[in-house]
Amino acid sequence: MSRFVVKLLTVAAAVVGFVLFGMPVAQAADGQAADVGTQAWSYHIESSCAGWEGPIRQGANYWGDVTEGGGTPVRCQNSAITDCGFLADGIETTDVHGNLIVVGCNYGAGQLIKLFPGAVNDPALLAAHEFGHNWYGHSYDGCASWASPTDVMATTMC
Repeated sequence: MSRFVVKLLTVAAAVVGFVLFGMPVAQAADGQAADVGTQAWSYHIESSCAGWEGPIRQGANYWGDVTEGGGTPVRCQNSAITDCGFLADGIETTDVHGNLIVVGCNYGAGQLIKLFPGAVNDPALLAAHEFGHNWYGHSYDGCASWASPTDVMATTMC
C-alpha cells in the first residue's frame, strides 16, 4: 500500500474516532484501533528547550493525559531542522524571504522530537503537531490550527 494511502487511512481513522468518541483514534500495534487518550505515554524536555517548557507541555497535553519524565525526548534549536528527511515529514513555515523551512520533526514516531519554537507564532501548536506524529501522519496540505485534531496535523505553520 502506498505511503499516501496509508496516511489518508490514518487521518480518516483519526477523524472518525474524534467525531464518535471525542478523542483521536490511533492504530495499535496489533492493528486494532486504540484511543490516544487512554494510552500511557511520556516525554521529557531537554535543557535546549529552556524557556519553552510551557508551550511544549500545552502541546503534549492536547493529546490527553501524558506524563512528563522519560519517554520521548524533546530537543529545541534556534535554526531550521535540516535532518528530518522529506520536507513533508516535518512541519514547515517560510522565512522572511519566503523560503520553506522545517520547524519541527518527530523521528521514528516518538523516538525524538526536534522543535524550532522561535520560528513560529504558536510554539504550543507546533509541539502538539509533532507529538501528534507519535500516532498520525499529516492530514492535509494547509495551515495548522487548534480547530480539530485533523487541523493540528496539517502540514504548515501559518
